[in-house]
Amino acid sequence: MLNTTYNLYTLAEIALIGWLLYPKIINKRRQRLFIITTCLVTLFNIGLVSWSGLSARFLSEAVSVNNLVYTGWILLIILDQYEVTDGISPSQPFFWYLTGILLYAPCTMLVFSLWQYIKVHPDSVITQLWVIQSIFNITMYGLFTIGIWKDYRVTTASIAHHRGNGK
Repeated sequence: MLNTTYNLYTLAEIALIGWLLYPKIINKRRQRLFIITTCLVTLFNIGLVSWSGLSARFLSEAVSVNNLVYTGWILLIILDQYEVTDGISPSQPFFWYLTGILLYAPCTMLVFSLWQYIKVHPDSVITQLWVIQSIFNITMYGLFTIGIWKDYRVTTASIAHHRGNGK
């Protein structure tokens, strides 16, 4: 049951991250590249689930590939934002979400690419990667919190501005 839950979460997570990131891409060619990579990773995940099933084992390969794709998507967005606009500012809530995922995804990709080794060798020094992954996980949620706080401030300032103008 736990494997099924983790595997379903992994499959749902890529859809959620894609939903969050895709609207930030402005350039049409990069939008197509985003869609192509989305289709490829979806095919990979469907193939992996078809091959292994949802419950037989934890699909660490899906976690690794998904996080590799997240990293690529974020780099695509950064390139797009700096070519088309003035970039992403720390004053924008999205900056904090993007930074959190950018720090978390490569670390998670590394740890979960070694999942089978860690499972077979629980006494290895490599198991200490879980500590690093936990730190990056906490950091990601801390940065998300900053983004949510900034979004809240922008929203409340906008509401106050509209009320002040009699709207």
